[in-house]
Amino acid sequence: MKSAFVTNFTNSCKDQRGQIIPWLGFMMLGFFGFTGLVIDVGRAYVAHSQLQISTNAAALAASGIVWDSDSTSGASTLATQYSGSAGDLNAAPSLGTVTTTVNTTCVALLLGSGQSCSTSPANAVQVTETATIRTFFMPILFGPKTITVTAVGMASLLGQAQPWNVAVILDATGSMGTDDSDCGGITEFQCALNGVETMLENVNPCAPGYTSCASSNAYFHVSLFTFPGISTSTVDDEYSCSGTPAFMAFTLPLTTSTSYTPLEYTVSSGSHKNQTWTATYQVTSFSSDYYNPSSSNKLSSTSDTVKALNGCMQYIKSAGTGVGDISGSQGGVTYYASVMYAAQAALDAEYAALSPSIPGLRNAMILLSDGQANAFTYNKAQPAGMFPSDIPSTLTSGFSGYSTLGGNGTGIYPDWHDECQQAITAAQTITAAGTRVYAVAYGSESSGCTGSSGTDSTLVATGNNQAFTLSTLTPCITMENIASSLNYFYSDWTQSGSGSTCQDNSHSVEKMNDIFQAIAGTFTTPRLLPYNAAT
Repeated sequence: MKSAFVTNFTNSCKDQRGQIIPWLGFMMLGFFGFTGLVIDVGRAYVAHSQLQISTNAAALAASGIVWDSDSTSGASTLATQYSGSAGDLNAAPSLGTVTTTVNTTCVALLLGSGQSCSTSPANAVQVTETATIRTFFMPILFGPKTITVTAVGMASLLGQAQPWNVAVILDATGSMGTDDSDCGGITEFQCALNGVETMLENVNPCAPGYTSCASSNAYFHVSLFTFPGISTSTVDDEYSCSGTPAFMAFTLPLTTSTSYTPLEYTVSSGSHKNQTWTATYQVTSFSSDYYNPSSSNKLSSTSDTVKALNGCMQYIKSAGTGVGDISGSQGGVTYYASVMYAAQAALDAEYAALSPSIPGLRNAMILLSDGQANAFTYNKAQPAGMFPSDIPSTLTSGFSGYSTLGGNGTGIYPDWHDECQQAITAAQTITAAGTRVYAVAYGSESSGCTGSSGTDSTLVATGNNQAFTLSTLTPCITMENIASSLNYFYSDWTQSGSGSTCQDNSHSVEKMNDIFQAIAGTFTTPRLLPYNAAT
């Protein structure tokens, strides 16, 4: 009996039938566990992808707002609106509760040469979104019940150039020779040139798909203008550095011209009777050759535009010897409605030439000045060295323009009454023609909008922006109303010796380089940056 029991027990131990069942149970548990692990991790991966998309969208949407305010509030509002948080435009119910954090920051790689994040405002926005995903299978293997997923997106407005023709107009009157300690002690004129360089460093003119570009495959074309005008025989000194340009009396193009030609005048009386002189406001023609991606500052040293900005361009320093030369002591005399009409005519011609091959092309004008407008008429007694005593002149046959800055007292261009208002009228006309007008006030004063009569008499324009009356019109208010809207008005009011209160309430930038970097952002499309881009 005992022997039979032992035998049966031994045989049952040797019998392997059915032993796979417990092993199969363990294997199925592991199989389902690992399958669940893949499913949970896959869900987390999908959630991260959804978060990254909404994070990128939020950063791109808010990238432009940092130019209006370097505080977090404005960017945070817009970024959150496009985030994946509940109730926002890119919310995904499957993600549950999404937390969005927005920070504005300065990214050094976006700055122009000579700038650093220690002194520059924010130029990028960083958005972080976090969601907690519930797991269903990982707890089977004693894994976590939730997974926290985080995505980070960073964007700046300084991306590919949009299609623009841009005329940059710089005040070259003697007042721009004032040193500015807030700009490293250089003159205001040189500081303005550096600002324009900063803009160009940040605008790659090439159309998408091109690493280098000529006019035919470029999106961004820029031309430099200055006022007063320069004799056509010496204008190349402004970009060749080969001599001193001769500044001339203001020339007066028509308001309806669709192309720009320097005007030629014949002196009608006096010791220079019958002598002709020609002046131009345009220093360099429209070009896209300023950009060189392999250069440390992204600018081409062979470009006439870059050479002009690098120090060749001059402002009025001392009295000249030729007809129409302006003395340094009277160099602050300004009249700029005429240069605005000249720049618009040049923009019209450039647009007509390029628009058939560049869809979406637009025109823009940037005027930088202190805003004073107080030129004298040519046909009344002038202070010594102001304008030649034998002007007025006669516009030479074959040229379309006005012969003299008249004294008719109507305030209608061209007239030495109501000169600030003529500039506002010019800007309104140019804006109505489809050109976006930027105004950069550089130390705009609290007075200086009277003509040589001492008082203006006729209100010829109302402003696009801040309302004014004849008695309250100042250079600052003039510059503000020259801009197509407050979005395009900027003011550098902190330079040394100014005492100006001409503050821009629409943007936080107030230094010349920062202003032009902000303007550059309005000509480009947003682009994503590495989330850990160096600051």
